[in-house]
Amino acid sequence: MENEMLDRAGRYLVHLIDCGLHDVPAQPIPVGVTWRCVHALAEHNSVEGMAWFGAETRDDIPADLRRQWENEAQITLFRRVRFDAERELVFAALALEGLSCLPMKGALLADYYPRPEMRSMADNDFLYGFVEPIEDEGFRICGATHAEREATVERGIRVIERVMHDLGYTTKSLRVGNHESFEKQPIFNFEPHRCLVSSSSPMAAYYENPWKRAIRDEHDPHLFRFSDEDEYVYIMAHAFKHFDAAGCGIRFVVDTRVLLDVKGMDMDWDYVFSELRETGLLDFEARVRALADVGFGGACAVDPLPFEQADLLRYLLRSGTYGNSNRMVENRLDKQKAKHEGDLGAAKRGYLRERLTNDEALGYLFPRASRIAPLRPALQLVRYARGIVRNPKKIANEVKLLIKAK
Repeated sequence: MENEMLDRAGRYLVHLIDCGLHDVPAQPIPVGVTWRCVHALAEHNSVEGMAWFGAETRDDIPADLRRQWENEAQITLFRRVRFDAERELVFAALALEGLSCLPMKGALLADYYPRPEMRSMADNDFLYGFVEPIEDEGFRICGATHAEREATVERGIRVIERVMHDLGYTTKSLRVGNHESFEKQPIFNFEPHRCLVSSSSPMAAYYENPWKRAIRDEHDPHLFRFSDEDEYVYIMAHAFKHFDAAGCGIRFVVDTRVLLDVKGMDMDWDYVFSELRETGLLDFEARVRALADVGFGGACAVDPLPFEQADLLRYLLRSGTYGNSNRMVENRLDKQKAKHEGDLGAAKRGYLRERLTNDEALGYLFPRASRIAPLRPALQLVRYARGIVRNPKKIANEVKLLIKAK
């Protein structure tokens, strides 16, 4: 999609979401923009349900698209209800084993929307572990020493896998990155997190003990939450991880605006800004909040956005909900260019070195064997072969993009 069409269709999509959030009839679609184009952008960013409640007030949507769009909103509601019930079942089963849980992201944010059909959910993320209180410092994983806490984490992985299997789930991944992954037909996907960020993240030190900021539920000793302020900071941290890696879509910007509408007035903003400064997210949050305010703050306008917000919106719309491989290559190469002071050749060589000698990727694929240094060269070769066999088109596209980059 060309930039001009993307800007006009994207701006109208923002208008539809804003109207849906504030129960305002949508203005006519701009000349030259098609409903199918707007819907495709909504689908690419997983905001079909949000946009539908603005779009439904228009009578010029093609009949087949109107039926499809309305059905997508109903499916969003169906998934939401099913996920909520399933999450309670999972948490109850884990609590019987002594595991504590702290729901995160979509599971909480969906409750802030004016209609349950608005916020789509692909999976359920939560922090889990066997935890104990620390004097004046919240909680931590059980254990007096680092070794004991590592053993506790390992025990937690074994227990959660057994419990999820007992509930009919199959394991998608275990001990990979910072979370496990389980799925069950027809729609359920749970991602229990041992920690909030990977060890290579620039925010690893900040979130070294995420339970330090956890607040225990007064009715359920195994259920925890973050304060509104810490929840907001984590939403920004998680969004930036995707934004900085392979891009992300506009859904988290809407999440930001909805959360601020519900809780922003009562939040301790001195604390929030202090934590954002510590995590290096102060500028990112300001950019996101500016777009959230002008795009989803209730003005329900279709006027062009200011340059900075329009530029950010274009980046997000093109990226899609979870980013894409093209954006990943661009972002990684841009970082190499900055590192090599604009020298494109050096940047490309640095890019290749980083991709070919990726210790973090080895940790994901071979969490135990990769800890043995003499095995790493052989494991890298296995990683290359595995990638070529499983993702030949993706790798070919990455090489092509790198060659063509200017």
